[in-house]
Amino acid sequence: MLGAQHRRNLEVLKQLLRVSGAGEGRLVLVTGGLASGKTGLLHSFARIAEDHGALVLRATAARGERSFQAGVVKQLLHAAGALSPAQLVGQRHLHLGGRERDIGTVTPAEAEVVELLSEVLLEAASECAVVLAVDDVHFADRFSLEVLLHVARRLPTIRILMVLSEWERPDPTIPYFDAEITRLPHKLLRLAPLTAADVAQFLAGVMPSDGDTGLASAYHWLSGGNALLVQALAEDSYGLGGRYAEGSSVGPAFAQAVLGCVHRWEPDLLEVVRALAVLGELGDPHLVGSLSGIEPTTAEHLTTILTTGGLLADGRFRSSVAREAVLGGILAGERSRLHLRAAELLHQQGAAAAGVASLLLDAGRTPEPWAVPVLREAAEQALSADDMATAVRCLELAHSCAGDDAERFSTVKLLARVLWRRNPSAVAPFLPPLRQAMADGALPPAEAALVIRHDLWNGEQDAVAAALGTLSTSSDPIAAQLRIACQWFYGPRWHEPDASRLTAWDDAARNMYAFWTQGKGEVAAESAEHVLRSCRLGETVLEVAATALLTLAGVGRSEEAIRWCERLIEQASDAGAVTWQALLGAVRADIACRQGEVVLAAHLARAALDMLSPRSWGVLVGYPRSILVAAHTAAGRHDEAAALLREPVPDAMFDTLIGLGYLNARGHHFLATDGVLAAISDFQTCGRRMQEEGFDVAMIVPWRLGLAQANLRLGRNGVARELAREQLNHPGHISEHTRGGALLVLAAAGKPAQRLGLLRQAVACLRSAGDRLLLARAMTELSKALQDSGERHEARLYASYAVRESRECFENARQREPDRGACDWDLTVLSDSEARVAELAALGHTNREISRKLYITVSTVEQHLTRIYRKLGVKSRVDLARPGKQRLRSVP
Repeated sequence: MLGAQHRRNLEVLKQLLRVSGAGEGRLVLVTGGLASGKTGLLHSFARIAEDHGALVLRATAARGERSFQAGVVKQLLHAAGALSPAQLVGQRHLHLGGRERDIGTVTPAEAEVVELLSEVLLEAASECAVVLAVDDVHFADRFSLEVLLHVARRLPTIRILMVLSEWERPDPTIPYFDAEITRLPHKLLRLAPLTAADVAQFLAGVMPSDGDTGLASAYHWLSGGNALLVQALAEDSYGLGGRYAEGSSVGPAFAQAVLGCVHRWEPDLLEVVRALAVLGELGDPHLVGSLSGIEPTTAEHLTTILTTGGLLADGRFRSSVAREAVLGGILAGERSRLHLRAAELLHQQGAAAAGVASLLLDAGRTPEPWAVPVLREAAEQALSADDMATAVRCLELAHSCAGDDAERFSTVKLLARVLWRRNPSAVAPFLPPLRQAMADGALPPAEAALVIRHDLWNGEQDAVAAALGTLSTSSDPIAAQLRIACQWFYGPRWHEPDASRLTAWDDAARNMYAFWTQGKGEVAAESAEHVLRSCRLGETVLEVAATALLTLAGVGRSEEAIRWCERLIEQASDAGAVTWQALLGAVRADIACRQGEVVLAAHLARAALDMLSPRSWGVLVGYPRSILVAAHTAAGRHDEAAALLREPVPDAMFDTLIGLGYLNARGHHFLATDGVLAAISDFQTCGRRMQEEGFDVAMIVPWRLGLAQANLRLGRNGVARELAREQLNHPGHISEHTRGGALLVLAAAGKPAQRLGLLRQAVACLRSAGDRLLLARAMTELSKALQDSGERHEARLYASYAVRESRECFENARQREPDRGACDWDLTVLSDSEARVAELAALGHTNREISRKLYITVSTVEQHLTRIYRKLGVKSRVDLARPGKQRLRSVP
């Protein structure tokens, strides 16, 4: 990498080459930190010197060859074409001597050998200028260093330019050699890290013309000016051979370069950098020294080297990739040992539980029992910070190393509670000790709630009944909330509490269910709001919040329910409480489906369904599935609905209210796909089970309406009318949505004279209910009836209203969920121009009138109508708003 510093240093060396070539030898010492470019500078200069006719004698010392006597000199002599040191010494009947002596302590015999080898090198300069270059001289063997010193002392009178590169560090590696060599006249070239300008200039030469010019500052920071790291970053970003790899930045080349930097230095530096990687943000010189087995002062010096070399900033890794590369270079067993040892050291220093726990988790193996309270404390802190994943990992590890039963039991209680919020099925292995404690009466209601809810979600009615029996005399709020949860699954009359122990929560539950059975909307809404204001993630039973949300939506305050629901979902998302997100997402989908926003409902239901596995959903899997089936059926996506219905569900689901909703959705799917007899069977099963259980409540499942619609399809108009009247007159509350549907059946099955009046009532009811899709259908039927009765003007108005309601229904889906809404819904699309033609045609305008209003030709109108009929699957203008066949949102 040719930075400005590199070019300046080459100019200095060329000038010194000219001086030495004239007979005045020179000594140059090149120093620098990790991968600072010392080797690159020597190689560049060697090529220049050869081009200028100089004889270049090059050698590279290596740590592993330090024990080879005269190994560096051997390389130099080989470059000069001379005999090897052993051959030269053998000719004079000398020997190289022992290896155990320190440099500067040569014997007379060894001094004679040093002089002999030096003379061979000096003689090479008698014919031409010589460049004697040794890279990494700090690794050179003792004999070679003595020879280099001997030659260096004679440089002023010979044509040799000696260039030696060496590490720059606070404590010299070869102190005697360094002391002697620096006493001689010399030129010191200290290589500093690359500047930002150097990096920018380098990138300008390798990046494409349209590359990111802002990378230079980022690369300079990530590399700390380390030339090797900058080149690696460029390779990761632009690929080998200059091929641009779009979207890359820090990758494998950078990681490999980091390892290259730390492995080429001495072993102590590798130990320190590994300790720093293990400790992360918790490292300080004392801890690093203790973990690496190195004196703190030395550890601090080595940390300085790493900082100068660009790997660290303020004692921390500049890049997580660099840290991960170092960790990845440690064998798994050693890495685990280091993490455990680091955790123990931090614990002994009284460090925060979170930091110690992080190291224990990274160790990947069971620690000593002392770690249990630390891990539990860290889990509690993680829960407070809504870091569910870390809490689970801490508790699972604590459970694996708990020393006694009491410690293990207290850990299991907390672990099970946390796991339930993420993955209900994962709780099962930890429940046996909690069940035993509950049977012994040693488990408080707040902790028994988890066992009971697990049994509820898995359809274990007998276990739930037995458990609730033990809580029937409890006035704990959790006991009351559990009773509400049971009613969510099994209806309002299942397991009534002891009247003498009723709590405010029980009163709220009665008020909410009074709406579903008696229509007391204001009281129910007030109680639902009280419940929602009191909801606390992890403290309130989830089904209680779901009940309150649906009650609020049921009384006609859907927008308020949506705001509450989305607020709770956001809280759950922030806390990582997947179970809450999933069920609340299903509730949100349910509200959307009740409003006729089937596109949005389908997306929300699918998202909720995918958050948990079927095993985790348990019997509740039927809730989001039934919503998804209903949404697909309403939108005419019958293949998708059929595929969902083929997926298995727990048998116990059919004993719950969830199962009744599933049967109702399946019945309507069968009805929409001409499986009328199968539909009748499902609707009748719903009715029979509701009557047997004593909660035949239309607000829960209006099975009579579905049965009436099925009989109407079979031409059994009398039976259909009777069932519709029963639905309208059944004791208890009935929603405006169900009332509107029953009126539509009566209009279709009744006398023509009554049809207009019934349809007008149906439109009014459905407008009040907020179901735009069914409202569009009712308006279409009313438009037809008005057309048949000769009231063409009003017929056109209602046809137009029907189109608009359908269009706004799908528009709302897009606006509420722009990323997941109508834009991904695979339905037929009308363009803007087609939608305008469709609306005018539905109003009864002729083709010529449409052409004049839209300033297009009659032929164009006809072409638009042909495409509109084909896309929407309709045959006439009055059928243009048929629900389930269209997607009227215009697209560019």
